[in-house]
Amino acid sequence: MGGGRKRQRTALVTVAGRRFTCLVCGQREFTSREILLNTPGLELFDLAWANRSSLGVICMACGYVHEFVGSAVEFWTTSGGYPPNAA
Repeated sequence: MGGGRKRQRTALVTVAGRRFTCLVCGQREFTSREILLNTPGLELFDLAWANRSSLGVICMACGYVHEFVGSAVEFWTTSGGYPPNAA
């Protein structure tokens, strides 16, 4: 049986209408996942599920996780490219 990681779907990202590249390596393809913003108080009372969350945008080349709160991040297919109005 083979081990290893499952292939994840990649996407291009814009933040506030601007093309986004990895701050570490300059790559432009990312995957994403939800990240819980845990606080000690809620952890103490076993209520971690009630914490807020952020969006983790993960570089497919180096694995660096860029973290965003809010709705400024948009995803675009790699085959379709960035929208024409993206700076």
